[in-house]
Amino acid sequence: MGIRALVVGGTAGIGYAIANRIASEASSSVIISGRTKPSSLPHSNMEFRALDASSMRAIKQYTDQYKAAQEPKIDLLVMSQGIFTMAGRTETPEGIDNKMALHFYGKQLLIRELAPVLKEDAKVLIVLDATRGSSSKLNWDDLDLKNTFSLGRAADHCISMTDAMVQVHAAKLQPAEPSTSHRYFFHAYPGFVSTGLVKNLPWYLKPLAKGAEAVLAVSPESCADHLVKGVTAASEKDARVWNSIDDKGRIVPNKEVWSEENLKKVEEHTWKIIDDALATK
Repeated sequence: MGIRALVVGGTAGIGYAIANRIASEASSSVIISGRTKPSSLPHSNMEFRALDASSMRAIKQYTDQYKAAQEPKIDLLVMSQGIFTMAGRTETPEGIDNKMALHFYGKQLLIRELAPVLKEDAKVLIVLDATRGSSSKLNWDDLDLKNTFSLGRAADHCISMTDAMVQVHAAKLQPAEPSTSHRYFFHAYPGFVSTGLVKNLPWYLKPLAKGAEAVLAVSPESCADHLVKGVTAASEKDARVWNSIDDKGRIVPNKEVWSEENLKKVEEHTWKIIDDALATK
């Protein structure tokens, strides 16, 4: 039986490969969303819907429209949107760093707003980096890095706060009792994937990066296969409703289970930043 999937960031790279893999089953239906429509939609059961995933207001409008249309509920929500940039803090009109808006805040808003249309056994997959997150890497006095931004800190904060929010969503967005179904939330590390991002590097780094990509990188299709299989296997065999998976689709061992206090801090911060952005005129 086919599934209903929404892939945000599905217009290129890993997200596009995941969308195509799911759409290869004729009974499935796949919506891919991002800024720019792909040049090709290879399957008739695929459709494109534009979304600026760096804008909280655009995400809210997008999700409101989906819910109002009473469309089929979602079996699989995939979020792989992101940006590769060497620029410093670059704020959106809503006051959020663009990189953090794409890599973290927008993904959390999508989950919150689409929760009512997730099936009771839905799976949610965030593609970022499930291997390096830790509560010890956060600057708890400046979680959105308004005052202490660096590219390294932005990566640490987006990755680590994603780990936290996956645990928050898994605890709070389960079906009401006495349902026996469970929603599963995953943070995934894709590994080194040949997505063409090296073209965005400074000229002096491109030769080395291209050489490494040629030798070490896997194709987006191979990555998509590993991640989809990993999500399926973990949700069928592992009792936990949240997990981190690596580039081979394996469960990452010894992941930190965050304290209730730290989970609350990240959750409250996340919704404050997002709701303040939504209220921006």
